[in-house]
Amino acid sequence: MRLKKKWLAVPLLLGIGYLAVNPQPLYALWGIGDIVFDPTSYDTFGEIWGQDISNGAKLYETYNQTVKIVQNGLQMYKLGMSMAQRVQNKNVWKMAAFAVGNEITQTDYNETMNWSAVMNGDVLNAGRAWQQSTLYGGNAGYLGNSTAANSNRMSQFATLQLLDQTSQRCAQILANYKSTQDQNQAAEDRLESDTFDQTDAKNSMVAFLNVLSRGRVHLQTQQKANGNLQACLAEQNTLQAKVQRDKLAAEQNWYSDIASAKASSPGLIDPDQTAFIVGGGYLEP
Repeated sequence: MRLKKKWLAVPLLLGIGYLAVNPQPLYALWGIGDIVFDPTSYDTFGEIWGQDISNGAKLYETYNQTVKIVQNGLQMYKLGMSMAQRVQNKNVWKMAAFAVGNEITQTDYNETMNWSAVMNGDVLNAGRAWQQSTLYGGNAGYLGNSTAANSNRMSQFATLQLLDQTSQRCAQILANYKSTQDQNQAAEDRLESDTFDQTDAKNSMVAFLNVLSRGRVHLQTQQKANGNLQACLAEQNTLQAKVQRDKLAAEQNWYSDIASAKASSPGLIDPDQTAFIVGGGYLEP
């Protein structure tokens, strides 16, 4: 029995001696969960056997160091297996999608020329298409001495200008949204193909995480586009509030003028009408 133990110790000592003379380095992988590899654990056999201690103490330290090396190797193996693990049954994630339909506008006298093209992605003609299909507000100079604060006509003229500005910009946003959808279709198709690919190359943990990262970038891009659309809607809602507000202000001014007229010249006011009597007719103040 003693002889067998002696012969078993010989290869162990030879292996330890080889590692002591030829230490094998291993690069560290830091910050991956609980797996942290210490490269110095492979460079200490020579230091152990160079110490001025008994051979028994050296064997004890060498054994402990060998256990650390084996544990690091097992951790590396587990990490590799985890990274290579396949993700299966991904088709259950697939969702239905739809594309924005094309805008079809009838035109008989060029009144909506370019409008359909803009809605379908022609960004450059957005301003021209809006101007071609809207009524010109005019500028005869009669508002030259007026301000929006004291003139209903001037406030309406300002609303026209603001509506032209925001509507043309929104038309450009809609055209960009449609055109970029077409441009992004190839990238979205490729991402979908990689997502539902059942091969081993596309189902390792690294490939799976890459698909998730790309999907996140696509989502952020789409959210930016939706944010532009929402900003356009908010801007137009603000102008709609201006229209309603100006109408209320004009009505208040109208009744204010009527009240003043009744107080100063009640004989000129028809009690059944809210207007001045001028030459047998009625005239708004």
